[in-house]
Amino acid sequence: MITSPFLIDSGDKAMIGIVLCGLVILAIIILPKVMRYKKRMQKDYEEKAAPEIEMIVVPGEETIPEPPVIPGYKKQFLVNVGIPTRKGKLVSIRKEYHNRISKIVGVIGKNEVTIFSYIDNVLKHHFETFQDEISEQYKKNNNDDYLNPKK
Repeated sequence: MITSPFLIDSGDKAMIGIVLCGLVILAIIILPKVMRYKKRMQKDYEEKAAPEIEMIVVPGEETIPEPPVIPGYKKQFLVNVGIPTRKGKLVSIRKEYHNRISKIVGVIGKNEVTIFSYIDNVLKHHFETFQDEISEQYKKNNNDDYLNPKK
C-alpha cells in the first residue's frame, strides 16, 4: 500500500517542528550580523570606488581680460573673470582640493565668485610668479617659444 506524504505521524511532526524552530533561532542570531557585515562591506566598497577627483571647467584658448593686480588675497584671487565656463576644457582635481576651494569661495568670497574664477586667478598668479623658472625648465626639454608669449 502506498502512503501519502501528507500523512505524517506525530513523532515526525515534532521533529520537523524542532528543526524549524532551530532554523528560526539561527536566522534570528545570524541575520543581524550578516546585515551589519553587508553594510560595512558596502561602505568600504563605496570608499574605495569613490573617485578622488572632481570635474571642473578650465577656459579654452580665448582672450582673458587682465584684472588689475590689487594687493590682498581676496582682491587678487576672489574676483570673477570674464570668461563663460561652458567654453572651457574639463580637468580633474582632487576631491579634497575641490572641497577646500568650495569653502574658500563660499566663506571668503561670500558665494559671489565661481570656483572657475578662483582657480583661473590662482593659476594666473602661479604662471606670473614662476614664469622664468617654468620657461627655463621648458627650454631644457624643448626648443620652441611656446611658453614665452610674444609681446
